[in-house]
Amino acid sequence: MQNLEKLAIDADLLSIDPGIQNVLDILINDYHNHAKLNDFGSFLVYKGLKKRLDIRLSMEIMNENMSSFKQDDPIFITGLPRSGTSFLFDLLHAHPSLRSPFTWEIFQAQSIAKTKIEALIKKIRTQVELFSINRLVPQLYDIHPMHYAQPEECQLITAYDLKSISFAYSANLPNYIKLISDSSYESSFRVHQMFLNALSSEADENIWLLKDPCHIAHIEEILNTYPKARFIFLHRNPRFSMPSISNLAFNLRLGYSNHVDPILVGNQMLLYWQDATEKLLNGRELIPKDQMIDLQFNHLIDDPIKITNQIFEKFSIEHDETFERKMTKRIGTKKLKSKHSYSYEKFFRASGEVENKFVNYISYFDI
Repeated sequence: MQNLEKLAIDADLLSIDPGIQNVLDILINDYHNHAKLNDFGSFLVYKGLKKRLDIRLSMEIMNENMSSFKQDDPIFITGLPRSGTSFLFDLLHAHPSLRSPFTWEIFQAQSIAKTKIEALIKKIRTQVELFSINRLVPQLYDIHPMHYAQPEECQLITAYDLKSISFAYSANLPNYIKLISDSSYESSFRVHQMFLNALSSEADENIWLLKDPCHIAHIEEILNTYPKARFIFLHRNPRFSMPSISNLAFNLRLGYSNHVDPILVGNQMLLYWQDATEKLLNGRELIPKDQMIDLQFNHLIDDPIKITNQIFEKFSIEHDETFERKMTKRIGTKKLKSKHSYSYEKFFRASGEVENKFVNYISYFDI
């Protein structure tokens, strides 16, 4: 493996954020000692970490010379993975007043595109990266399709602070998973806010619409950064969501390593997300009642229009018949039944293993 240890020093980040070295050290140790990367996986890990650190430095430099713009009341869609958050994200994104970061904006965050040509170059680069990812993990298109011109999850933004479950989806990183589970994400949401600020302007009247399952674990940090943040919580029984996210991680890891244990993957996902739901149950007490709404996955699938209307009414967001027609068209073209197939037994040995871990969450939301 190439010299990962020098990455933070080479990126000149230590003077800006000394804490990033500790995260990087644990991440690198896990890559060396546990991930069992193949040669191509080692190359991609080095390239990916270097890119993220370089972009983080660019973001810090941009932030020094940029005015701060109002981002008081973003909307965060969150819930356990595979609980309908992506489907809802896609529907709400059709609203003209809601703005989400596109995949190409996240992938190419080292600078802001000021011309159509600059934006086009960034989009092409992102298409090339996505093509490479899909070749590495062919199943990804069916499990979690990504498109350069569609919005993407915030875990790709917090990855610029080296805190993101996305790293552990693609490799066996046991100590890193414990680190991000136990750590504050204050610095990560500082980076998150920098990113949104770079895409904002004084004339902007749009509301930021953001999505990530991981947000259930970081309510306090989000409210510290965005005091008027609004939350849409989607709830689905973990017996469906845990095998699904385990299968995503399993297939991603197969692209980086020739040694992937599905039971180990299932156990890691189970522990991480069970801890996240406990943080949700505690953290939601910090949210004013008028800043959150709880929704059931089954209700969203049964009547998406009704659910979106509930959201708009809750948060006083106006919409018209034109938007409703646009949303109805999206529902018609969106495949609610994905080609993604997986089994409970592949990742969990005992029947009821998942349900027993999530008993508090299941009981609280009656799912």
